[in-house]
Amino acid sequence: MKAKKNKKILIFGGSGFLGKAIIKKLVNLDFKIVLFTRKKDLHEKFFKFNLSEKLDVINWSLNNTKAIQDNFSNTEAIINFCGILYENRKGDFYKIHSDLPAFLGEMASKYDVPKLIHVSALGVSELSASLYSSSKASGEKRLLENFPKGQIVRPSLLFGEGDNFFGQFAQMASVSPVLPLISGSTKFQPVYVDDVAMAITNLLKEKIKTNTFYELGGKLVYTFEELLKMLLEVKGIKRVLLPLSPQLMKIPAFFLQILPKPPFTVDQMKLLANDNILVNGLPGLEDLGIEPRDLKSELIRIYKNK
Repeated sequence: MKAKKNKKILIFGGSGFLGKAIIKKLVNLDFKIVLFTRKKDLHEKFFKFNLSEKLDVINWSLNNTKAIQDNFSNTEAIINFCGILYENRKGDFYKIHSDLPAFLGEMASKYDVPKLIHVSALGVSELSASLYSSSKASGEKRLLENFPKGQIVRPSLLFGEGDNFFGQFAQMASVSPVLPLISGSTKFQPVYVDDVAMAITNLLKEKIKTNTFYELGGKLVYTFEELLKMLLEVKGIKRVLLPLSPQLMKIPAFFLQILPKPPFTVDQMKLLANDNILVNGLPGLEDLGIEPRDLKSELIRIYKNK
């Protein structure tokens, strides 16, 4: 994708795990990247290479829509990564997962932006008991109502160096002889973060045939229990896996979710009631020219000597 003069890519929520991975790829393109974030120390904390000529960081809040509108001229593409796993205030899920995508769709139409890529999540549904899931599904729908040529990317569980899932359990295993196994039979189809980042980068290419929805998962399906056992095997350690019911865990979650950064919430326990795997037959990584990376091979690379 060759940039036209003064063209920009606007990125929202790019300070997270996936956002950082794709920004490192996008700096190789000729575009100016404008990143909207609430993290004021983004340059120092998240990037170890010089982006000063390629990346503008704008500190903003969801209430500051003027800062967004002021940057829409000459925009070639928008990528939205904004998402939260828990609410600090009631209504945050719908504000971030639904209202923001709807607004970006409206602005993309108003300014005739060629591409709008929205990162959602695999398995979301407006009928879900989980507010995370239902708000994500609402955001997809509202974005497409305002910008019908938008593209929705739904990744499964992301893995890679610094991920939230394996990283959290690896850290826990280093200090505890017991690991909690909540809903051990729930299935996942983990996908490598750089594969998803490359998939999104490929969607920006002008010549590629594009669809509205992409569901991105790895080669194989694993249960929650199988994922933890694989991590322990790769690390060469033994730990006791303590089976716990998501229904039962809603009780401590009810009290823990009032913390600023809760370890788990009632809404997350609701999410674990459903598998997170590819079932809809929608286009995926292979359709974007990517061979999914093998989970165990990557875990060995990351954790073998840690």
